[in-house]
Amino acid sequence: MSELNRPSWSTLIPLASFFLAIAAVAIVYFSAGGDPLYRLKIVVGYVILIILFFFGLMVLIAMASGKIDLSLILAEAGGGASISRFQLLLFTIVIAFSLFLMIVSSNPMKFPDIPTGILTLLGISASTYAVSKGIQASNPGLAKKGTEQTTTTVTDPATGHTQVTTTSKPSGQAPTQ
Repeated sequence: MSELNRPSWSTLIPLASFFLAIAAVAIVYFSAGGDPLYRLKIVVGYVILIILFFFGLMVLIAMASGKIDLSLILAEAGGGASISRFQLLLFTIVIAFSLFLMIVSSNPMKFPDIPTGILTLLGISASTYAVSKGIQASNPGLAKKGTEQTTTTVTDPATGHTQVTTTSKPSGQAPTQ
């Protein structure tokens, strides 16, 4: 078999996960007792869980293979670090991990009631990110910190050819004529 036709691990893992998911749904369907509506609820819940897991696995595989670049996840458009992105990422990770621990530590594993204070803190963090994106959108000069682009268009009357030149200059300098 040639190297071009051999499937890579990034295509085999999702396929194997899909077949395992189908087997898990079949096992849950046939092992769950009760009326058909109850079994349908259980199967639909597991299907949604498996689909979410499958999409998460695909994202993780894409990150591991380099198709998704995470090097600028906390960077602004101008290249600097973003406090609002870092805060939103940190709060989301902390709250998700805390919620996971609350679910695992409860004796009958069930989804706990989430205190309103936690939701308020997460909302404040998300709103600071949204406000920073709004400020960037309303003032594009802030996003391109320290650079200004000048576009020059020159048309030669003899040949009719048009030449467009774009140059970047530090924003503190005056444009040259």
